Amino acid sequence: MFVGIQTVFEGYRINTEDKLRKNQLKYELKIPMAHAAGNHQTHDVPAIMRNYRSGGTPWTVIIDTSGRVVYNNFHIDVKPAVALIETLLSQKNSLLHRSP
Repeated sequence: MFVGIQTVFEGYRINTEDKLRKNQLKYELKIPMAHAAGNHQTHDVPAIMRNYRSGGTPWTVIIDTSGRVVYNNFHIDVKPAVALIETLLSQKNSLLHRSP
């Protein structure tokens, strides 16, 4: 499953939930999208950014089916990302098709 999360740590007036939905439609993103805003008064970043130690945009986190973070970094190259995801999916499929 893929999920996009708009983490707002600056630009609070323009990085709104409404803008998220407009961008989702504009770029035809057919994945679940979420909005996680930090606190513009205290400059605290959203909890998800603290929990995954992310920073900057776009930040990519890939989590395998066991909940283990297998990629966590600023930007991601398409070919290695696809290869990683295909590997994870093939591992999942081989586990599903094991004989008892």
